Amino acid sequence: MLLGHMKDPRWPASEEALADARDFLMALKDRHVVVAPHPSVDGLAAGALVLRALQAVGARVKAQVPARGEHALSPTFQQRLRAAQPDAWVVLEMSSDAMDDSVAPPDLPTLIVAPQAALAPAGKAGTTVLAARGLEPAVSCSLLTYALVSPCVVPGPLEWLAVLGTVADQGVDAPIPFLKDALRRAGRTAVTESVALLNAARKSSRYAAPLALGVLLRAGSATDITRGNVPGVDTLHDCRLEVQREVLRCSKTPPRIASPVALLLFSSEAQVHPQVAVRWAQRLPEHIIIAANAGYLPGRVDFAVRSRTPMELGGLPLNATGGSLSREDFLRFAAGLGFKGLRDIDVERRGTFPG
Repeated sequence: MLLGHMKDPRWPASEEALADARDFLMALKDRHVVVAPHPSVDGLAAGALVLRALQAVGARVKAQVPARGEHALSPTFQQRLRAAQPDAWVVLEMSSDAMDDSVAPPDLPTLIVAPQAALAPAGKAGTTVLAARGLEPAVSCSLLTYALVSPCVVPGPLEWLAVLGTVADQGVDAPIPFLKDALRRAGRTAVTESVALLNAARKSSRYAAPLALGVLLRAGSATDITRGNVPGVDTLHDCRLEVQREVLRCSKTPPRIASPVALLLFSSEAQVHPQVAVRWAQRLPEHIIIAANAGYLPGRVDFAVRSRTPMELGGLPLNATGGSLSREDFLRFAAGLGFKGLRDIDVERRGTFPG
């Protein structure tokens, strides 16, 4: 049985919700549609699936991946969306910032496919939301999208995209019905290797997420990616090498300690702070690790928080979290945690130079 095709009326979403979202897609024949996937592997796989479906129903489609530091509802992204003058747009997966209730989609027919999304904003006509909140097992965006578009395409040849996104989101041992069989069909080694390559595209300093989406659209299987059968794979390998080197370099940063917090402050144009935090959480299991990167976005400090055991930071329980603050706000945040004396020079952007 194909992944996600359980004949369960509640999973991966209700039949009614799937039908509403499918009606939205089917009505887009001959319309100009912008597809905005999240740059994660799960979001890009979902984007590739919905692009295939929209092409099949006869829509005129264009993909627009949010830039580094953006999400689909960011003002800068919205400016580019308006410049494209689409008749409708489709959003695949959304960051927690984008799902804030205070932010609403633009006045444009909109389909949002995001497992953890809330319902459409009150009074927002023309917005359809396909979500899967509170379901067990949890649903990835690519799997939800695969269930949505399967009647519009020949689903078998596209199953690998749902497998790829699900593994990227939840791992190879996720308790998803029929994942084991689908992973065998897609090739377990090829899937895990492809996930690593595609994930590096978003994390590298060159931010090659749009290229990664192009690779997914050109490939017919995960094996096409691992064997380099499609253009762009060489760049993905370069991205992966860069990210690996930056993780190693930034992990050598000596920690500042204000018990129970250990702060690692460095500068890299690659998104490596989550991996650095994980590494140091293994080295200092009794501490809360904050890996802070002053080089990822101009004028900001992006940070990841990790701990091996459940702890509290500012009264909030955590194991894994993070955020992005202006340099001034980060210095105040660090001072409140006990790291006195940090200065502007400590959070200057230094590109790839050691922190």
